[in-house]
Amino acid sequence: MTANRPRHYGKRTFLALIAAVHTAAAASPDPGWRLVVIPAFERPPMHEAIPGSQTAIIAVARLAGLGLFEYATTRGAMRWARDLGAKDGALWLDAAKIEIRRGPKRVVDRILITGPDPMLSSLALTPEFYRRFEPILGDGFHVIMPDRNTIALYPRLAGRIPPPEASALLQMFLIASHPISREVFRATRGGLVADGILSEE
Repeated sequence: MTANRPRHYGKRTFLALIAAVHTAAAASPDPGWRLVVIPAFERPPMHEAIPGSQTAIIAVARLAGLGLFEYATTRGAMRWARDLGAKDGALWLDAAKIEIRRGPKRVVDRILITGPDPMLSSLALTPEFYRRFEPILGDGFHVIMPDRNTIALYPRLAGRIPPPEASALLQMFLIASHPISREVFRATRGGLVADGILSEE
């Protein structure tokens, strides 16, 4: 009976094994983290401003049960969530309920995105969001997120949001269990920018 000879690993293999173990141990944050738009008054320690906004900010969150969010506290989490949105944004949009409404001349005058996902606002923070809707609504299209489960889009060049619809969106914000903002945002290639506020007038 012959004994098995001990295996000898080269330096490169050893370093690769160490790197793999280190990467697995450092895998953070949890895959549940997403960039989301939240009310400014929640203001977790790690957040980013939306240019011009007085009522909403961007944070990294995951569901913590009972409709609550747990917020990440590191810049690394912010980068990780942004990279994830860039990678998976198209898949997230494909899974969302998107209703496209056309006016009398068959021109799109509103797009409504709804769903039960409390992190629906993460769609508006992905590069795919702008790429998908800019050809339909034009550059700087309006984005309204009255609550966690609704995103309404309107072409900016059409002018004001129709008063009855602005009023309905404002009411959604006022009665929501988890409101986000009554502001109107403008979508740009670089992200969201505040561009006004909903009113009933």
